[in-house]
Amino acid sequence: MVIRTPPLSSLRTGFLPQIHHPLPLNKRESQKLLDSITSSFRKNLDREHPWQTDETLANTPPNSKSTESAELPLVTTTTTNHRPTDRHLRAILCNPLFSHPRTIDASTSLRTSSSNKPFDVFDSAVSKGLMTPRRAAGFLAAVRSQLMAESPDEIRQRMGMSGGGLRVVRWLRSSGLENDLGFLSDSALIRQIIPFLYAEGLQEIAWTWLAQLAARAAELEFEKTPGKANAQTLFRLLSAVIDESIKSGSQSPISLDESFAALVKANGMLPHDNPAANAAVKSAWAKLSWTSTVDALERPKPSVTLFENFVDIGRPLNLPLDLAHLDLHHPTTPTHSTAVEYLRARRQIVEKVSSMSPRAQQRVLCFVLDAAERLKRTGHIDEAPWVERIKNAIFERLNLAVLNIQNEYSLNSNLPLREGI
Repeated sequence: MVIRTPPLSSLRTGFLPQIHHPLPLNKRESQKLLDSITSSFRKNLDREHPWQTDETLANTPPNSKSTESAELPLVTTTTTNHRPTDRHLRAILCNPLFSHPRTIDASTSLRTSSSNKPFDVFDSAVSKGLMTPRRAAGFLAAVRSQLMAESPDEIRQRMGMSGGGLRVVRWLRSSGLENDLGFLSDSALIRQIIPFLYAEGLQEIAWTWLAQLAARAAELEFEKTPGKANAQTLFRLLSAVIDESIKSGSQSPISLDESFAALVKANGMLPHDNPAANAAVKSAWAKLSWTSTVDALERPKPSVTLFENFVDIGRPLNLPLDLAHLDLHHPTTPTHSTAVEYLRARRQIVEKVSSMSPRAQQRVLCFVLDAAERLKRTGHIDEAPWVERIKNAIFERLNLAVLNIQNEYSLNSNLPLREGI
């Protein structure tokens, strides 16, 4: 005998509980529920993110910076006193990972496609998880090229108004790449982002990165590892910061005071017993020494204190030619004694100059010209003829006598010497 299985519908009574779908809320009930959720959300978030009043801001010690010193201006000064919930939500909504291309009409697209194309491509790549440090460098290079194509005038000011550096830094922070500083191993990104940060007034971010590298100096290796900061990374970042310190957007040469101050600050920040830090300081110091001597023509004289602090950093670095040349360019009391001692101790410099690199040849020629000019100006008739003979001998070694060079102006240029021969 087959017993039929009762249908499921017959079990509803007495076996399964009655299921009643809630009735739809009316407008008043919906608003009441929304207000309740919002109030609860604000209450809990205010507990996690307390209010920061003007009094607490005033009592905050000015030196409590570390990484917070480079916090990005995600909100304007007019909104800093809004509720913590507003600031928190604004920070979330400004995250580049939430950026998606907006649908705009054809007429608006035609007007803005050319000017915003690099930013649209960047935001699209970020939202899809395709952005990399090298692509970020390409984005900044595209923004700069576009600004140059529009007009080469006031390029630094317009770079600052573009917000390109800020856009990349927000991505670095939201993606977590800023945590281990591995992105700094990409030389193209350092070369592109530091000028934007300085143009946008965000140079403290670069200094924060440098301070973090200084704290990890013991971990830096001289070997190059993709995606990992090393000793060369430290030098590139330090060099880029120093270079940007003397750029003001003006076509005329400016004083090196800011660069001297930047190197002094970095030297105090980096550990002196670390090989990677010492190598970075030595390379940056030698580069700035060249700018202070070979490229010093028509540049305003620097501050005496900053210049002497800069020279003091170089004394333990075993660069005697640089130090002797710098003594000839002291802003108030130039002296030739060190230069004469250097030449007397290295009489074979005439024979060796022809085998030097073009850059070293240019340095030696400028040094001898500056020394000869200084001796003539101060009337040291005993030393002047001797240094003059060394200068002429060097010219003959390099076949420069046929050029009839009468002064230093032909050599104080950025062009390699071989291009002028």
